[in-house]
Amino acid sequence: MLPMPQSGYDSIMDETRALQIKFEELVIPHRQALWNYCRYLTGSPWDGEDLFQETLMKAFATLAQIWHPLAIKSYLFRIATNTRIDGLRKKRLQTESYDPSDWEALHEEAAVDPSRMIEALEVLAQHLPPRQIAVLLLMEVYGFSASEVAGMVRLTEGAVYAALHRARANVRKSRTLQQDAEEAKREAVHAPLLDTLLEALRADDVNGILGLFEDSMHNDARPGFQEYSKEQMEEGSMRHRGPVLQVSLQLLWGREVFIVLAETAEHGLALHDVREFEFDGDRIVYHRGYYFCKELLLAAGRTLGMPVQLQKGPNLDWREAADSGADGRGE
Repeated sequence: MLPMPQSGYDSIMDETRALQIKFEELVIPHRQALWNYCRYLTGSPWDGEDLFQETLMKAFATLAQIWHPLAIKSYLFRIATNTRIDGLRKKRLQTESYDPSDWEALHEEAAVDPSRMIEALEVLAQHLPPRQIAVLLLMEVYGFSASEVAGMVRLTEGAVYAALHRARANVRKSRTLQQDAEEAKREAVHAPLLDTLLEALRADDVNGILGLFEDSMHNDARPGFQEYSKEQMEEGSMRHRGPVLQVSLQLLWGREVFIVLAETAEHGLALHDVREFEFDGDRIVYHRGYYFCKELLLAAGRTLGMPVQLQKGPNLDWREAADSGADGRGE
């Protein structure tokens, strides 16, 4: 196959960027609600971020195939729901069938308090069938009707009501599971290699950092960029890193991660990035950075009780998102 002329490549890239801008304009009003939904659905901000990014990629790839008028919010939530359900099905995790007669009990019970429910879902999402969690969120938190939810989760309307009844009951019985999860968090310990890496990061010891990397190291800064070897990192991101003012190793949402702070004019030291690493033996084989992940970093700042750097390169400005109170469950 002959290589594409540069002018042809440039034309395709211009069209792709234009489509991306139009897509972002459609999605912006629903981004925060979608991110929150993905977080609650998976029971984890980390897994929720992955589901959120996968949902946006799938939505962008398939939107052009839809020729009829579309409710964007419902479309995004449908993709997120089925991506989660299908992903768990592939892992052969718990599935469940529903007896439509169960939903009659809904007429005799009160709805679950949303704040209590979301607190419980952080634990319950790891134990309950994904459709049950999705139905509870879509109806109790996001206000979709049973008929709308039925299409999203691939159930009959009667089965949706049955799933809602069971989910409510499980939320009310969630206290023991929550206590067990908190105990597990308190017992978490980090690997000694993380201490070695932490000292290298604090000292900005490039050779020390690179010395811990496997040659096939994968640097993942979704949705910004990817590097697939230590050599690419030496020639790329390691040459363009900014000054590191403060790095600490902290437990955040059940994971030990590196919290990176930067000096800002508005708030002094503020959250700049969250980073995590995976080891194979005594070598680092994978790095995930959340530098570009607005919703996750804003949520992390609230959890950690620290301000977030809202303006940073390249051309990132999140002040409007922060001012709007981006921790709401809906829109």
